[in-house]
Amino acid sequence: MNRPANLIESIEQIVPNLRKAERRVADLVLQDIEATTRISIKAFAAQAQVSEPTVMRFARRVGCGGFSDFKLRLAQDFAVGRMYIEAERKAQSGDVETTAQRVYQSGVDALATAFAGLDDEALAVAASAIARAGKVVCLGVGGSSALMAQEMENRLFRFGLSVTASADAYKQTMLAAIADKGDVFLLFSVTGKPHSLVDAAEIASGRGAVVIAVTVPHSPLAIRAGILLPLEIPGDEVHFNFPNRTRYGQLLIIDCLSALVGSLKQPVSARKLHRIRTTLLSLHGHTEAQPIGD
Repeated sequence: MNRPANLIESIEQIVPNLRKAERRVADLVLQDIEATTRISIKAFAAQAQVSEPTVMRFARRVGCGGFSDFKLRLAQDFAVGRMYIEAERKAQSGDVETTAQRVYQSGVDALATAFAGLDDEALAVAASAIARAGKVVCLGVGGSSALMAQEMENRLFRFGLSVTASADAYKQTMLAAIADKGDVFLLFSVTGKPHSLVDAAEIASGRGAVVIAVTVPHSPLAIRAGILLPLEIPGDEVHFNFPNRTRYGQLLIIDCLSALVGSLKQPVSARKLHRIRTTLLSLHGHTEAQPIGD
């Protein structure tokens, strides 16, 4: 059953089109959302002056399996809404110095947590597989993970590797379908749950490719990975205006992998990087400590 993205907003949107009995149900819910999450269907129906079947029909109309499911979704959406409202109040009352300090400390904490959780053996095995790969495919969806896949492609092509990145669910499945033995699929996910990544991991591994996942342990994606680079950074706070700090940990792993792969591809990688730098001189001339194409 398809569920609404936000139950409270869905109820507000359908109120004008409801029949009288169901409108009483909706009005009572919106009047006191928190109370609705704690009430029995019998008591709720009595308060709304409708029958229990009417309440059940309303719950199913908004995509829930029943009144218990309805209350659970309502409680979740109410909690998230309240959290973001509080976050907005804090953001409005903050100043530049306080905000900068919070962002800095968040990044420092995330890097420390990611570094403490690094699996040296898994990193070495992953880097070796990438360095030997016939083709490397970097995948991620949404937010930071899609950007990390693109960034990994940006790092690896400089060493002369055949590498591609995709954040498109359909293309991810197609790339997995044409995987060959010896290819490497490097997948990024904060949660380890996106269906396209889980499916791609399963298909690619079935084709003989090596699947490396940078994700939370014990997740669906982690379970399907041949090599797991565990990354679990708890969020002490969630704020609408602060990006997920897990990306700092993702960048740490990307930098570690890139440095290891570059070393393993010596002396070929050094020659490739030198040719890139020489070519870029024609664009902007010589500069000290010049990045390789960044």
